[in-house]
Amino acid sequence: MSENERLRVIQFLHALDDATCERLETFTGGVATLSDAELPRVLNMNLLRVESLADRLSLHELALEAERIAGDAEKLQRRLAFRRVVAYDEEIGARLALGFEQLERWQAERVVLMAQHRRPGCDVDASFVREVAIEELEPVRRRYLLDRSGGDEELVRQELTVPRRLSSAGEIRFFAAFVEGEIRSFCELFSDYGGAAVVRSVATLKPYRRAGLARATVSYAVTRSKALGHELTFLRAVHDDWPKNLYGELGFDAIGTIYRYAGQPLSARR
Repeated sequence: MSENERLRVIQFLHALDDATCERLETFTGGVATLSDAELPRVLNMNLLRVESLADRLSLHELALEAERIAGDAEKLQRRLAFRRVVAYDEEIGARLALGFEQLERWQAERVVLMAQHRRPGCDVDASFVREVAIEELEPVRRRYLLDRSGGDEELVRQELTVPRRLSSAGEIRFFAAFVEGEIRSFCELFSDYGGAAVVRSVATLKPYRRAGLARATVSYAVTRSKALGHELTFLRAVHDDWPKNLYGELGFDAIGTIYRYAGQPLSARR
């Protein structure tokens, strides 16, 4: 089951990247999905996706392959303030991480794919969560993004564009936790019309964290996903970050790992 789910999630992510980017560019071993004209500051809208890697490469050869891909990133993402490479295939990702870890100022990060299989470990009160329109959520999302970015207005403007772009590729719903009449936590549920859905952009305003609001919001999104008939509901969680444990408590199980590699531009390294 988990292998089929993992392959379904990878297919989902591939299709979403392809459908929402501004342009596709090929490079040896993969595809770049870029939105560097309208959304150059949004990390996940500008990726080099590695899809193949030669077998039986030594550690030295993996470093050379990572260096080559980093060079392709330098060319294809030259208009961006960052470099980001992703490998959705777990085996390719783990091997390539060995190469990227040897490159100066490149970092590899594991992201766990988690599918909802079980009932939550305890009862979750989600009575204060409801579905909202994007217009109702946007001011709160803006407040959250401004705080997270340190007041970067241009980055926030671009980030707020992403959900509207996603709506052209599938169905997107927004859920918010209301306390004392105001939204304090929220998330999205994006589905591809093919029976799968991803819970994404889970966030809680800083003054109200550690109060169970994200737990309630995600739980409500999962309940709605099932009611809508989605056969597979999944999310992504950084391996070394605490939300992974929260999602486990909500009945999500790990079904695989993807890898992301982030690097600074060549000019910054100089």
